Amino acid sequence: MRPHRTLGLRGTLCEMGPHHLETERLVLEPLSLDHSEGMFLLWSDPEVCRYAGPVHDYEGHLVPSPVRTSSDSDRIIDFWIRAHSDGWGFRWSLVERSSGIFMGTTGFNSLGACAEYAYHLNPLYWGRGFMTEATLAAMAWVRANGATQVEAFIDPANINSIRLVERHAFERTEEMQDGALRFVRHLD
Repeated sequence: MRPHRTLGLRGTLCEMGPHHLETERLVLEPLSLDHSEGMFLLWSDPEVCRYAGPVHDYEGHLVPSPVRTSSDSDRIIDFWIRAHSDGWGFRWSLVERSSGIFMGTTGFNSLGACAEYAYHLNPLYWGRGFMTEATLAAMAWVRANGATQVEAFIDPANINSIRLVERHAFERTEEMQDGALRFVRHLD
């Protein structure tokens, strides 16, 4: 997770915060400690962590990646609960509607006129269109709440993530941050 930035934060984004969204197969609900077991399974998987970059808790302490204990992944949950409370970022949990199974997370590392999008999905669910559904819902939500641009930072070797954002009208820029390519989608 990248350090947070406040980019022209609009009150509507902070005040609304994440709420439940639904797609054909998913429920996107605010990440909470109710998702502890699923977050441990997600963040203990080396494939999920492969391109994630360094992960820190809210105090700035490094969280092992992949995590070794559920208390490690609970520190990630706490990070996003506190980011939401402070009004600059959040995560939804991705829960399969038919089974109630936690599949991953999606959300925003920063909110404002330009919001930073990020996502992680358990490899058991890769290649089935779940993240496409989640991305469509997240883009609709952030646009309805005042963002005019969304950016995503992706490791150049993470071809599947690059394909996902490009399918959703993100354009590659020549900018890099911490070794990650910047992709931008204009919402207006």
